[in-house]
Amino acid sequence: MSGWFLERLEIEGVRGINNEGDPLVLSFAHDAVNSVSAPNGVGKSSIFDALTYALRKKIPKLDELPATESGDSYYLNRFHSKNTGTIRLTVRPDGGGAPVSLTITRNALGVRKVTSPANIDGEKLLESLNRDFVLLDHKTLQSFIDDKALDRGRAFAGLLGLAAYSTLRQVLQGLANTRAFNNHFEVKVLTQQETSLKATIAKQQAEAVAAFQLLTQTSLHEQKDHAAAIAKAHDALHQVAVLMPHCAGKSFADIALDDCVESIKKAEGGDGPARLATLRRQETTYTSQISMGPTDADHQQLLALAQQRDTTLSKTAGRLLKDLYAASRAVLVDECWPNKNKCPACEHEGSGPLLPDLEVRLAAFQELEDCTVNIDAEWKAKSWSDLRKLEEAHAVKDEKLLFANLAHRPELAVTAANVADLWTWRNTLIDRASAALENTKTKREALEKELPASLVAVTTAVEAARRLQKAWNEIEGAQASLTKVTGKLAAVTRIKAFLDRASETFATAEANLSKRRLAAVEPLCQKFFGSIMYQPVKPSLAKADGAEALSIGLSEFFTLKNVSAQALLSESFRNAFAVSVYLAAATLYGGEPRFVVLDDVTSSFDAGHQFHLMELIRTQFARPMQADGPQVILLSHDTLLEKLFNRNSGQGWRHQRLEGTARTAVLPQSDAVNRVRDATLRFLQAGQIDDAAPRLRQYLEHRLLEIIQKVKIPVPIDFALDDNNKQVGNAVAAIEAAVKLHKAAGDLILDAAQQAGLQTHMASITGNFVAHYATGTTNAFSSPSLQGVMQAIDTYAECFMCEDPPGSGTKRLYRSLNKR
Repeated sequence: MSGWFLERLEIEGVRGINNEGDPLVLSFAHDAVNSVSAPNGVGKSSIFDALTYALRKKIPKLDELPATESGDSYYLNRFHSKNTGTIRLTVRPDGGGAPVSLTITRNALGVRKVTSPANIDGEKLLESLNRDFVLLDHKTLQSFIDDKALDRGRAFAGLLGLAAYSTLRQVLQGLANTRAFNNHFEVKVLTQQETSLKATIAKQQAEAVAAFQLLTQTSLHEQKDHAAAIAKAHDALHQVAVLMPHCAGKSFADIALDDCVESIKKAEGGDGPARLATLRRQETTYTSQISMGPTDADHQQLLALAQQRDTTLSKTAGRLLKDLYAASRAVLVDECWPNKNKCPACEHEGSGPLLPDLEVRLAAFQELEDCTVNIDAEWKAKSWSDLRKLEEAHAVKDEKLLFANLAHRPELAVTAANVADLWTWRNTLIDRASAALENTKTKREALEKELPASLVAVTTAVEAARRLQKAWNEIEGAQASLTKVTGKLAAVTRIKAFLDRASETFATAEANLSKRRLAAVEPLCQKFFGSIMYQPVKPSLAKADGAEALSIGLSEFFTLKNVSAQALLSESFRNAFAVSVYLAAATLYGGEPRFVVLDDVTSSFDAGHQFHLMELIRTQFARPMQADGPQVILLSHDTLLEKLFNRNSGQGWRHQRLEGTARTAVLPQSDAVNRVRDATLRFLQAGQIDDAAPRLRQYLEHRLLEIIQKVKIPVPIDFALDDNNKQVGNAVAAIEAAVKLHKAAGDLILDAAQQAGLQTHMASITGNFVAHYATGTTNAFSSPSLQGVMQAIDTYAECFMCEDPPGSGTKRLYRSLNKR
């Protein structure tokens, strides 16, 4: 099935169409241009809104209202007692087949429901009909010209039938965005972990080399492999007689060194060995503390980052102002805020646009965030947090613990002054650790002089083995963690490479396809534009290779070449440019929807250009003159266009006019006089005079215009061109003048009874209703009296009728006032 025509539309309880119990029904011909006209405020735009909600699940102009306006509460007609909106679309396949009716409802809670035949997925069908060109209004045309090139290009993709490709391209670009990708996969965290683990391994490897040398009196680098090194370390302990029982049958890692110390103590007597072991461990601890944490080069790097952050911070003014700037920016970029020089927060109006300055201020906040992230990465990578252990070991009572105070989110608290204080405090702690190390060495050397050399050697070997066990154990754990981290980083890198290639490849393919279709659209757009404006002006459309942005320009502007469309074109030319683009795209790449709804797209044109556009649509774009063209439905309130619609009606053109009010009902005039009459009678019978009165006038206007059109009553030119609230009086005057003229000429077809009835019935109508309605005094009448007025209207119309055939009882209007 290749496409769908819109055959019928029924609306009740949506926007300005109440019609409770009596939906507005519009039928559309698929082999004709369809037009619907209505005075302002009658419901024409509500038809467009109803179709928008049916196809797009929302009405953007309501959703974009400020929250205080509660736009979503205005989807439904506020006078409908059931607070339910109903839209029924009947679409017919263009290849033949039975029509499909879809019913879309929305209740007061905003719940949407689509009802469709059993074998049809209603929402999916509606989604397939939602193409960018299907619902086209003046705002859409205007935004096409005014939008940024990137936004225009993405919107244009929908016109070319490439919306899904454009969306996928944007998704891939978003996935491949380095900042977003790294944040999602925590690449910075993984990189910091990798750096920290490598530093730990390097540090413990150096510790292992020193401990192995002390234990075995040989170099660790000379060993064949790690297994040989373990065996060598095990042998160094196992060959000591007093330690042999603790080593036999155990691996080096499983030797209990505290038990070894106890055995030495028992063998030699006294606590000397234990004290020596403790001093050895303290010496190792102090040495480790002195070497832990950042180097002087690391201090300079952190200082530079802190200085950069301080400078950036001075350009900002806190989180609250960032939120205010962001909110103001959102308002300024919105089309609903027309004055771009006026601050939405304080309403002060400057001499120029505020958005560029706001962008600079918001960019400073982004730069601050980047600096903060860099400080955090540097702090973790260079192990500044390890200095907290040094602080805990060597700070004295009542001293301020600087590193402990930075344990939570140090990146937010670090300033250039803080870094200087931290480094000074770190040097103080290092000096204290160095003094403690020297003191411990002195005690250890003194004790070694007191103890037998053999005892010192054994104790030294045990403590060296302890250091070696710890170093190898930490290396093993860090290496396992490093393997996991590097594996994750490798996987993330592969994913990023894939996304980069996929994004680049797809972007190139989408851009090339879009460019090919654009090349087909441009000449047809130029042809349509020429058929509307008839000026030596030629629009142009261009996309750079691989780009999404769509640039618009003028390849010719009288004698000028390749100039700016936005700078030179007036509103009418802009409108013609945009509508030409949309119609050209719809002609070439229509897709499943075989209909186009145009709402007030001629509002910026004068009468001549309105006619040119209508002729373009009729002869070059729409069915039936273009057999493969779309079904066109025009919505307009323009009275001049309505005359054109009426003139074209019946010649491949179908026109309908709406009358009514948002409070009561909106009904089409054409072929609906009985519906208006019946609805009026229902209100009168229910005693609802206020609701019946406007319908009664509508009924009177319809009958008078019917007489004028079908009996061919001549009217003055101002009556033909000016639809105003005196239409009833003008119509009656035109009818009476024509009757008098033909009576004076002696060829009046009306018989004596009909001539007498004209005066009697019109006196009743004008005396009992029209004069009072014009002054708003209908409350003075009862329902029965107004029913009498309706009867007088019907009887007045019958004065212009004859039986056809005679004696049948079937009446029709005379051909003219002098012909039966």
